[in-house]
Amino acid sequence: MFGAGLSPNRKEEAAMPVSSSALSHGEVSLPLVPRGPRVTTILLIGKLASRFGETICRIRNISDDGLMAEVHGAFAVNDPVAVTLKAGDVLRGHVRWSLNGRIGVAFDAPVHVADLLGHVANRIGPEGIARGPRFDVDCRADLLAAHQRHEACLIDLSQGGARLVADVRLMRDSIVRIAIPGLGEREAAVRWLGEGAYGLSFLEPLAFADFGPWLIERSLRYGA
Repeated sequence: MFGAGLSPNRKEEAAMPVSSSALSHGEVSLPLVPRGPRVTTILLIGKLASRFGETICRIRNISDDGLMAEVHGAFAVNDPVAVTLKAGDVLRGHVRWSLNGRIGVAFDAPVHVADLLGHVANRIGPEGIARGPRFDVDCRADLLAAHQRHEACLIDLSQGGARLVADVRLMRDSIVRIAIPGLGEREAAVRWLGEGAYGLSFLEPLAFADFGPWLIERSLRYGA
């Protein structure tokens, strides 16, 4: 696994001890190279803010000084980015490298990884799942409930659910279908309701490979 924030083409250097026998024969020893920061391998979804706007990212590893993440979009070296984790922690930094849908980010200031991951663990609910980042989308959708189709306005969207406004009466825990332009149709359960707004939980989450490009490409949302 590549070190967080480091180029994938650069191999990590390890300290190489020199034996006493080698020194006794006058051989030139290699200098000791200090170990790099400890890297924690994870699979964590975050919200990535950049010059493209906000989109989803999947963090593959993280250290006190940087991270590596899977992303959608073309990033350039030195692009400023901010990654918001599920617990609300915001990691600000600059792109160090970009290759094959992955970027390395060097943080503007060191962080404490153990504390960050502890915050995420504290946000895990009784189902054992931490809520994914939500994105403001403000686009239309079709809601299919009680064998009728209703126009709806999506307020925000995550991989696991949505908040919308619709002129329809829904019951808590009822199953509906929602059709989102560019993302297709899927089943969802009504989890909360109030003043014409509804919170839905998808029975099958949105795929990372579909959701990321949808957030970046406005044409997929608005057809223009």
